[in-house]
Amino acid sequence: MKSVVIGASGYTGAELLRILANHPDIEVVSAGAASHAGQAISALYPSLLPYYGQSVFSEVDALINDLVNRSQKVDVVFLALPHGLSQAIVPKIYDRVALIVDLSADFRLKNPEDYKIWYNAVHTSPKYLKKAVYGLPELNRDELKEARLIAAAGCYVTCSTLPLAPLLSEELVESYSIIIDAASGVSGAGRSVKADYMYTEIEENFSAYGLKNHRHTPEIEQNLGAKVLFTPHLLPVNRGILATTYSLPTAKFHDIAISGSDAEKSGSELIQSCLAEAYGNEPFVFATATPPAIKSTLGSNNAMVYGTYDSRTNTVITVSVLDNLVKGASGQAIQCANIALGLPESAGLVSLGLYP
Repeated sequence: MKSVVIGASGYTGAELLRILANHPDIEVVSAGAASHAGQAISALYPSLLPYYGQSVFSEVDALINDLVNRSQKVDVVFLALPHGLSQAIVPKIYDRVALIVDLSADFRLKNPEDYKIWYNAVHTSPKYLKKAVYGLPELNRDELKEARLIAAAGCYVTCSTLPLAPLLSEELVESYSIIIDAASGVSGAGRSVKADYMYTEIEENFSAYGLKNHRHTPEIEQNLGAKVLFTPHLLPVNRGILATTYSLPTAKFHDIAISGSDAEKSGSELIQSCLAEAYGNEPFVFATATPPAIKSTLGSNNAMVYGTYDSRTNTVITVSVLDNLVKGASGQAIQCANIALGLPESAGLVSLGLYP
């Protein structure tokens, strides 16, 4: 199958190129980059030289025109663009290719009014919000089969959703009491040059941002059907996300877990059992016996989740990690594409991480 990556000069675009280079069924035939058109891919990302050689980035508008005019056969288009840009592209190419996978937030929220509230912008393609299928396989794998437009879930959202969704589904935690503290590496902010992301600002520093109104909040709430207080933080590392969540246990939780003599042990075992059962057959999500660290998933499409119960404060705590550029972005997009195209779900995806 032939694919095109638009927005290939950014970190998620480059990660798409890296992963697709080893995909047995999907070949990259063009990589579009507005600011680097005509430049060799390997000049910007030397690590890609062994596969892409002297191939150059294509001009984005010309590439879109080729897709509209069907100048070359393309099966899949991956859009790795800043938020807001895919809304103008999708309507032009929707009927020209078998599948579009958008890595931005442009088609993740089902209510167009939410874009006014959280992104301070009017959604220009609300018709395609209805056509888009949300891309988080562990939540909606069946919906992804034969999808035409996929809105791949983002990094913070995936890391926050995976540990909480089973607990809410099994009614073990209350839906009104959820607090999420998540910390991401700097690559999550993209490749653009900003003073806040300079080495002198990041090194030996740690900060919270987007308090009370971060734009990924409604996406998490849409996934969970619950209100959350979400606070992201910036870590002085290249890549990786760790999310810690806190929630109140339900009466059902207490009925099951607190019947034993050691409430903390039985409660923790209940949470761990719920996560293990939810993800026991998943190819890329693993329930762990101890809290995971971001290096546990570095470079892989894996996510790891852990849960416990603190009887002193009557709080359920989860810890989850993933690589923000892989399971949090490009790997997730390819996993979704594999499902939609009827390919093996793990095709091209690495399940063993890098360490140290």
